[in-house]
Amino acid sequence: MFAHAGLLQHALPAWPVRAADSAINAEAELRAHVSRLRELRPGLNLHSEDGCDPRDQTAQADIDAGLRLVVLLEGRIDVSYGLTRVALSHQGAGASAALVSVAERERFERRARSGVYSRRVSLGLTPAWLAQAGGGDGAGWPDLQRFMHEHLATRQWQLSPRAAVIAEQIVHPPGLTPLLQHMYLESHALELLGEALATVGDCEAAAAGGSAARLLPREHQRLRELHAFLASGQADALSMDAIARQAGVNASTLQRQFRSVYGTTVFEFLRECRLQRARQALERDGITVGQAALLAGYTSAANFATAYRRRFGLAPKLARVRV
Repeated sequence: MFAHAGLLQHALPAWPVRAADSAINAEAELRAHVSRLRELRPGLNLHSEDGCDPRDQTAQADIDAGLRLVVLLEGRIDVSYGLTRVALSHQGAGASAALVSVAERERFERRARSGVYSRRVSLGLTPAWLAQAGGGDGAGWPDLQRFMHEHLATRQWQLSPRAAVIAEQIVHPPGLTPLLQHMYLESHALELLGEALATVGDCEAAAAGGSAARLLPREHQRLRELHAFLASGQADALSMDAIARQAGVNASTLQRQFRSVYGTTVFEFLRECRLQRARQALERDGITVGQAALLAGYTSAANFATAYRRRFGLAPKLARVRV
């Protein structure tokens, strides 16, 4: 995903806009757009960006297994790893971050909106890099190992002030020779990763403190099987109690365990799956908006259109036009 290395810096390009849109993000559009894509070491990749998206667009790519860290310093960003969505926004509470475990090859998607500003840092870590760094044998990093084996497990948190400063320095490093700048970026990336990986242990400890014990291997396996069952569509018409019976636990335990591993509730995940299936059917099969609404579980096409626009950034009829 981060095969290139280098720096792009340019004034934002001109593009046709409607008169009503010309005043949107006027101040942000004056900023230079800075993007860095660099392999710091084999298996450790850095992407930093500061600027506005020039147009509405969706970028997709298949990514290999590993950990993905996303840090948002300002603005908004909306990405998905498979069916797990990570939507971060700066709302006055400081910089935010998310760490996602991609245990197997998965589809990555980023949704961009015209004129939306973001200043962010992303880091990708392969299992091989983590093993070389000391996290791969499982002895000293049990929490991290458990997290890495949970496909699409997610942690989100507010970045510490110190880590936010480090991320800012990654986005805009000082003017150094190429070698020194590479060393500067690598050292800062490692410090940022230190906080990110520590949250895995913090979250595991918090979860253990709030329940009788940590999740057992069989409980992790049960959640993986449930995740696949929910994604298949077979549970779309089931109640929470019925889903819990399918999993062999009570509803409250299931909700707590599912959220602790996947960062979302069971029904939020089901809703995401249904919307994704409706989107695929619109784009691939050209079904009507009404049919897509039913597929997504909506009796009202208008309500579906609202939910679809909020989720994907465009009206469902426009997705169908592209067929």
